Amino acid sequence: MFNAIGIVIYMAVAFVLSTTIIGGFVASGTAFMIAAISYLLMGVKIKKKGVFTISGILLGLVALSGGHIPHSIFAAIGGVICDFVIGNYENKGRIILGYGLFALADFLGTVVPILLFGTASFVERATKWKMSEEQINQAISYFSVSWTIGFGILTFILACIGAFIAIKLLKKHFKKAGVI
Repeated sequence: MFNAIGIVIYMAVAFVLSTTIIGGFVASGTAFMIAAISYLLMGVKIKKKGVFTISGILLGLVALSGGHIPHSIFAAIGGVICDFVIGNYENKGRIILGYGLFALADFLGTVVPILLFGTASFVERATKWKMSEEQINQAISYFSVSWTIGFGILTFILACIGAFIAIKLLKKHFKKAGVI
């Protein structure tokens, strides 16, 4: 249930933000920031290794359904990394770091393939999305190593902010209510 809520939040935020060029690049970080409460409530409630691996695989399956193979692989890898970093859910800093790395891996899955293999696949998808030639050229200008690093750092920071707020909310509201 928590994964479904997290994925719905992720998809809704990504859909809305992807209506602009810059929005598409910050969609992953913003979506993970907003979905943090759902994902972390699930993780803290279950407290078992593999929770985020499953989340990454499910998110990857959603990406795969849209034909985004690299994105699906990176999402699954991000889930594994997140589980490894979080460990036993005893350290809040590790939870925040792991969640930020999960979001970063997800973001990289959308950008790194274009950096490595060229923009042809992006241009093909953008044409299907009815983007104008000017919009396509503007978007392509952001597919560089420097922009990827900048947007990657922003994605990581946004996810960490979401995780930090989620941990505070979990402690303040959900723990008192006996949910966790």
